[in-house]
This record gives sequence, structure tokens and C-alpha cells, in this order.
Amino acid sequence: MKKLLLLTLLSCATSAPVWAQNPVTTPRPQAAPAGVAPAVQTQGTGRITGTIVDAETSKPVEFATIALIQTATGKTVDGTVTDDKGRFTLSRVANGSYTLNISFIGYETKEMKQVTISDGDQTANLNKVPLAPAQTKLQEVTVVGEKPLIEDKVDRLVYNAEKDITNTGGTAADVMQKVPSISLDQDGNIQMRGSGNVRVLINGKPSTMMAGSVADALKQIPADIIKNVEVITSPSSKYDAEGTAGIINIVTKKNSLAGITGSTTLTAGTRGSNGNANVSVRQGKLGVNVNAGATRFYSKGTMDQTQISQQQDLETEEIFENTTTQLGTSTVDGMFGFGQLGLDYDINEKNTLSAGIRVNSGEFKLRSHQLTNTFEAAQNEAKNGFLAPRLTDKYNLSMKNNNNRLSMDLNLDYTHQFKKPQQELTLLALYSQTDQDNSMNLGYYELEGPLRFNNMNENEGLNKELTFQADYAHPMPKNTLLEVGAKGILRDVSSESLYNGVDLNGAFTYDQNVLASYVSYGFNLNKKTALRLGGRYEYTDVAGDFVNPEQDFATNYDNFIPNITLAYDLKPNMKLRTTFTQRIQRPQLFFLNPYRQQQGLNVTYGNPELDAELTNSYEINYSTFFKTTSVNVSAYMRTTDNAIESVSEVVNNITYTTFNNIAKNKTYGMSLSGSTKPIPAWNINGNINLYYVDLNAPLASNDGLMYNINVSSGYTIGKGVSAQFSGGFNSSRVQLQGEASSFSYHNLAIRKELFEKKGGISLGMDNPFRRALTFDNRLAGRNQSNVLPFSTNSEIKQYNRGFRLTFEYRFGKMQQQGPPKRKKSIRNDDAKQGDSNGGVQ
Repeated sequence: MKKLLLLTLLSCATSAPVWAQNPVTTPRPQAAPAGVAPAVQTQGTGRITGTIVDAETSKPVEFATIALIQTATGKTVDGTVTDDKGRFTLSRVANGSYTLNISFIGYETKEMKQVTISDGDQTANLNKVPLAPAQTKLQEVTVVGEKPLIEDKVDRLVYNAEKDITNTGGTAADVMQKVPSISLDQDGNIQMRGSGNVRVLINGKPSTMMAGSVADALKQIPADIIKNVEVITSPSSKYDAEGTAGIINIVTKKNSLAGITGSTTLTAGTRGSNGNANVSVRQGKLGVNVNAGATRFYSKGTMDQTQISQQQDLETEEIFENTTTQLGTSTVDGMFGFGQLGLDYDINEKNTLSAGIRVNSGEFKLRSHQLTNTFEAAQNEAKNGFLAPRLTDKYNLSMKNNNNRLSMDLNLDYTHQFKKPQQELTLLALYSQTDQDNSMNLGYYELEGPLRFNNMNENEGLNKELTFQADYAHPMPKNTLLEVGAKGILRDVSSESLYNGVDLNGAFTYDQNVLASYVSYGFNLNKKTALRLGGRYEYTDVAGDFVNPEQDFATNYDNFIPNITLAYDLKPNMKLRTTFTQRIQRPQLFFLNPYRQQQGLNVTYGNPELDAELTNSYEINYSTFFKTTSVNVSAYMRTTDNAIESVSEVVNNITYTTFNNIAKNKTYGMSLSGSTKPIPAWNINGNINLYYVDLNAPLASNDGLMYNINVSSGYTIGKGVSAQFSGGFNSSRVQLQGEASSFSYHNLAIRKELFEKKGGISLGMDNPFRRALTFDNRLAGRNQSNVLPFSTNSEIKQYNRGFRLTFEYRFGKMQQQGPPKRKKSIRNDDAKQGDSNGGVQ
């Protein structure tokens, strides 16, 4: 009862001072409007504010450019852009007379003269400033300003994927390799600053397609539909319980222009082919967007694995050393399809409604053939060692793994804007479901003879989420804003398993219900210092139901998650920010499913009784920009006392891996990212992340210094021809029991624009100077049952050299109908998601 009372109090605390901010949250641009470098200005205490609106519809104009021009000299002395409500603020303006130059694509440029700041009047409030739509129709599909490849915003880094031509024809996995602070391991699992506890959203919304395997899900998203990727390393209290290393939001391309527009992309390659199409219709109050496509990929590789373990004869107490070697080849084949429908309807000026449905389907096929040898050596007590090993068995192993999945996301969003600026109520609902079927067929054959025996394991897993969310923003005195909200997430996970056609009590259901409430407020300590405070309360109820009632369990817990951010403006173009937050991380289907999936000599299964992780996170960030260069430096620390780690042991030459809350994880690191343009036609972007990890658990401990680097560079050759390069290196990665291999990658692309910039053709090259990538992995430890040691060394080769040819075409005529509204959306970012189940990519 006390928990429900606390929830109610938090969600209703509309009068508590808990979040203040200046009305403009968008950072100052790296250059003054229209590319004019601002002149040095003596700073004053004046302030100019206003709201830019469409002259015909009175709707706010988002991202309009504001230039402050000194009347006496005619020079641009400051500038900014409007936020999602059309608001802008120019602070620290010196006394004098100014002209405001206001512009945005699709609108007539407007000048407001005789804007004066004086000793007697330090504030110039322009209220609503109407901007007239341009009458000229645009003959091309899009006309946009030049954006850098990487943008450093107030609370996030943004990688503009659509500007990187090396992404053309690839998948979201290819895009992620180039995002600052992000790296992928050899199986395609996302790491943010050395941690795999990352929440991935699509257009600000969660999807259960990420619950099973993020690595597999990323392969189902074509790179050509991705507009940008947002990286949020220190989310505020508005985000779900902050239990991850951060949040990644994949933003897909949409059209905000009136009329009928569309695009199509076709790619043919040596490792994958795909095609997708997009059509947008916007007329009056209604907008419709349809997106669909299909992807096919194919690859091959080899595996050389050596596994060494010891076991003791219970009768003689003699210790034997067993060695198993595997050598063979494998192939991976995949086919995916997706479809998306989005609707937006402006009921009237104050009320808007939007809905959407997204469907993803996919099929993975893994085929592997391995020659397996097993050896045994008895301990020689006289020499305190082992006798020469003898061959005890030799056979061929044939493996077939089929993985089918179908995901669906349905959302319905409603927004009401009150008369008072910034006062807004948003009601959101989301239903997400993923159904995945996995079958594994292992055939053991004599070297040149018949089948010995066959193992067939099957699993059907279903993950459902139903989410309701309400957010309310209320303007407070002195340009501050109070934000409160409440949320409920109902999760239902189920799994049914068969082993050689027999149900071995493997069925289970898992319910996880979360009730949450947040409050956020802040204030300016002085002209240069701002403090933001936030708190989030979450109550979690968990229940597991098994075939065997003795295995059933139920628990509940609550958490209050604080968030503190202190920002200081060293100079107008230089900011220092420090953040502290706690984060809770709940496990999802991949970590919970007890189904035992066997691939050769490796068996992986989940643990339904896992607890949530609780992490303390600290970060200090420095960012600056000058001329055409921006730099961002961060130092961070994360501590987790009950970290979920994989735990392995070897029994009868089989490696069994599951997950437990057994480790203390301490991570200390520093990241540096930046971008520059030495000349207008050439851009360079780079990121380096250096971190130290200390892992401690009762059964093992490990620590080490690691790093990852990525760099990209693009050059505009001229006459519609451009070229781009990207590459990266990941050092070997410390794990609780062993070490994962280092690896590198490089990509090249060249593009030629066609049809008066309405289309283009691109040639992409993945790792063109290397035929295959080799991974050397090591696993070592002691069995929990008999404390005898084991070790596994594997060498995996992925033949990842690839070439692809892509054709793009955009069509349609339309006119600007005002900027898109930035709509709030559900973000379920509290649950720990799964890694890939391995295999050659």
C-alpha cells in the first residue's frame, strides 16, 4: 500500500519544484546561421525571446534559424535555432540595436528590425513571430541543410547515418560499427563503452524483436531506412530506470512534406542483397507513411576449436585429462522481410493523434560440419603430470539450426496542447510481440559410415509487452518547466521445449509487471551554471510458473532512481557537464529462457530466477566547437554489485553456459570523439574509447585494459561523385572466464548522383583488402561441481570480404507544409536484452 501511495504522490506532484530549464534546449549551432561566423561580441545581460509560428496554421516552426545582426556594423554577433515548440532564446546580449534574421527551408526569410536592449529594458519578448510559407513548389524530394556526420547535442551524440554512403545497401549492424561510443563484438552484439547492457529503441519506442537477440534483430533492419542514430550515455529520469550503459535510438527516415513522395533502393552483393521502398502521402491534416522491404544475406566460415578439461574417477580417484578437437566449416543463410505503416492526424490545432504498426519476419539457417576427435590422458603420479594422450573417439558432427521469428509493434499516441505555451499532456499506448521458433538438429556420424544417433531440440518462445504511459509538462515561473509522468509495463514471457520429441518439463511462463512514476525539474544557479534534478520510482512484480510446481517462484521489489546533472558554460562555445544516476537492469527472454540450445560441443541456457542489476553511474563531459571542428571528451565510472555474467563449465566434453548474478563489475573509462572539415569538400570523424574493467565473482575474477577506435572520412570529388572510408579496431575483451578476440574492419564506398540528384548508384566494399577475419577466443575456469580446471581455445574465421552495388531513386513533387512535430513516444529501456546466439556472420 505504501508503494502505491508513493507512486500516486510522485505522479501528482505538479507543484513540486523538480525540473527547470531554459525554454530552448537545442544547443547553439557550431556555426552561425547561414554559415556566417559570429563576430566577437562584448557580453551583456540582455535577453531576446520569442516563438516562431507558421503564418497560415499558427503551428510552431521547429529548427528555424535565428541570426542576431548588430545594426551599427551589419555583422552577425550571435545565433541559435528554435526548439520543438518553435521557441528561441538569445542570452547575454549586450546593449544596442539589432536586426533578427529568421529563416527556414520552405518559408520566406523574415527580418525584424529595431530590436533594442537597453539599461532600462534588458528583455525583448517578441511573443509569436509569424513566418510565411514559400509559394514555390519544391521539384526535388528533399532540400535540406548540410549536417555534419556526427553532431554533439546537449544530452546525446547523433550519428547521421544517411550522410555516410558506406552504409548504403547494408544493415543496421553495419551502421552501428561507425557510431561514437559504440562497438560490436564478433557475434554482432552491441557494446557501449565496454558494456553490453544497452537498450535499443526504434523511433523512441521499444520492440520485443530486441528481446531475444539484438545482434540478430539488427540484421533485419536495412541501413537505407535509417536517418540517424542517437547515443544517450546519461539518460534523465524520464527514461525507464536507466539500468543500462546507455540508450541507442535508431531513427528511421520519414517525410514531412505535403503531396506524394517516395523512394526505392535495390542492392545486389556478394554477401547480401536487399530491396526496400517508401511512400509518403501528406495532405491537409492527414499523413500516411508506408515502408516495406526484404533482405537476404549469406556467408561462410571455418572453426578450429580445442577443449581441454579434467575429471576424476569416483572409485579410483584418478584424474583424467580429456581433450576434444573440432575442425570444420559452416555457412549462414538468412532471409528477412519488414513492413511499416504510420498515420498522423491533426484533429485540430491543439490535439493530434498518431498510430503505427511495424512487422518484421526473419529466418536464419546455420549449417555446420565438423570433424571431431577426443583424447584421454591419465595422470602419472610419479611425474606429477599426465601420460601421452590416446585417441578414444573420432566422428563427424553435422549441425542444422533453423531460427524463425515474427515481430509486431502497435502504437497509439495522443497529444493535447493547452493554451499556455509548453503546457502539454501526452497519452501513449504500445503493444509489442515477438514469436520465435528455434530447432537444432545434431547428427553424429561414423567417419565413413552410418548415423550413430541424432539429437533434435526444439523451442518456441513468445514475448509480449503492453505499455501505457502518461506525460505532463507544466510551465513554471522564470522560464522553468515541470515534467511528471506515470507508466505501466506488463510483460509476459513463455517458452516450450522438446528434446528429441519429448517434453522434459521445459515449459515455463514468466510475468514481469512494472509500475513507474517520475518527476523532473531544474534551475539556473547563475548565468553560467544550471542544475537539473530528477527522480524515478519503480515497483516491479515478478512471477515464474513451471510445469513442476516446486520450481515456481514470485518476488517483488521497488527502487527509487535519482538523477543529477550539473552544467557549466565555460565559454559560449565550451560546456562542462557532470552527471550521476542509478540504473536498474531487468533480464529479458534471452537470459531467462531455460531451453538448452546445443551447437556442437556448446550448450547455452537461461536462468529464470535472475535478479535485476543495480548500477551506479558517474560521468563528466567536456564539449567545445570552433570554426569547423567539434570535440567531446568524457570520463565515466560504473559500478554494479550483482552483475549478470555468463558462467561456463565442462562436463563430459560438453561446455555448458548459463547466467547468474554473481559478479561485481567496476568499469573506469574515457572517451574522445570529434569531427572536423579541413576543407569544405573533406570531412574527418573519429572516436576512441579507453576503459578498464575489474570483474570479481566467487568462482573467478578477471581484469584488463581495453579500447576501441573508429574513424571515417568523406570527400566530395565533384560532378556528383563522392567517396567515403570508415574503419575501426576493437582490442581483445576481458570476460569473467577468459578473453574474447580483438578484430578490425574497414569499408570503402564511391557514389555517383544521377537524375539531377533524384537518384544515385553506389559501389560499396567491405574489408576489400582482407579475405577473412580470424577470431582467437579463450575460455578458462574451474567446474563448480568438482573444482577441476577446463580451458577452451577456438579459432573462428569469417569470410567477410564483400562487394555490393546499390541503385537509389526518389520521386514525387511536393511543397513544404511546415516542420514535423516532435512527438513523444514510449521508451521501455529498463530490461537487459540478449546477445547473439553465435554463428558465423
